[in-house]
Amino acid sequence: MEEVKKISFPIKQTLTNDFLSNNFWKCLYTSAEHHLHYWILLPNNVKPIQLDPVRLKDMTVIGQYVRIDGSPYLEVLVMYEYCKFEMNASDWVQKIIYSLGESIIDYRIIESKSTGKYIDVLTSKKLSDGEEFISRITVLKDSDPSTDGANYILTKTSCYAKDYEELANKILHIVTNWDLTNKSQWQLAEPLKKFSFPNDNKIEFYVPNSWEISFDTDKIRSEAPRFIFSHDISDENKGIINAFFYQIDFINKHEIVFDKFFERLKNLEGSKYELKEFEKVDTNEIKNPVIESIYRTTGTYCYEKANLDANIQIVIIKTKIGWYYFDLVGPKPNLNYYYWEANKRCLELIIGSFNNINFNEKTTTNDVQRI
Repeated sequence: MEEVKKISFPIKQTLTNDFLSNNFWKCLYTSAEHHLHYWILLPNNVKPIQLDPVRLKDMTVIGQYVRIDGSPYLEVLVMYEYCKFEMNASDWVQKIIYSLGESIIDYRIIESKSTGKYIDVLTSKKLSDGEEFISRITVLKDSDPSTDGANYILTKTSCYAKDYEELANKILHIVTNWDLTNKSQWQLAEPLKKFSFPNDNKIEFYVPNSWEISFDTDKIRSEAPRFIFSHDISDENKGIINAFFYQIDFINKHEIVFDKFFERLKNLEGSKYELKEFEKVDTNEIKNPVIESIYRTTGTYCYEKANLDANIQIVIIKTKIGWYYFDLVGPKPNLNYYYWEANKRCLELIIGSFNNINFNEKTTTNDVQRI
């Protein structure tokens, strides 16, 4: 059987500094609006062929560069999309990759303290002539000063598969050396607002500003207060997070927490659900030093009476002083909108800032999480 050769995905540069300084030039892009100006390092034989913004479906191309000599073909695209709601740049670009008909070969997730997850990803695509194209993509986001929301931006460097290994380190240098020239101080699509519950053991964390917070008055006398975080857009709910806070004295297993609070959904007449087994999150993934452990599961939840066919994610947090249950119910992933991505990001913000509003992190050796 013929062995399949693995495509390389270099992370550390092996080309010398002298080679890079002598064979690359710095492009300063200024053809779009001030907040979209960027700089990027390009090989000397790669020059711009399109600089004026061009609309491409939901994206806008703000730079196209190609090699100008007889060397192996190399193309660089810089594109962005404006989005109103906060989400991970990594989740945003994976949907873009799917819509472009490309397949992911390899990738690494890069996490920030408070602005979410980013991605460095290698993709492939079969062209109509049978040739294969390899692309490497990196992303960033920045708040849009002209309106609410943010610009999600990617750099995509591509070549033919037959030339990729020869060009891999040049491509690495391109996709890891670019940035906005006039980057703002706020790389999120929305302001964050602080939730605070001043019980005996104070609870506080952040949610995006577009989420409404309410208290379930039916649970006032319960030993487990319930709060509801709702993402309503044009009077339609696009995501809801139910939160229950439980004292540690009363409970010692996450299964008990789950059974107690999922029962209200389980027992609704006409409801159906399918959940994966709970997994305990690896301690290296828990950046928040306040959290001792996290248990999570995902699945689907249907409720015929409300015409609901939804994605569900359940997270149970344990700290030294309590158990905290969250279930997120909202739309499934869809190429036409980003509600699933926005819901996911909200829950991640809650976890990252849970009694940790400065987003302090545990000391780990894993600055980059490879998935």
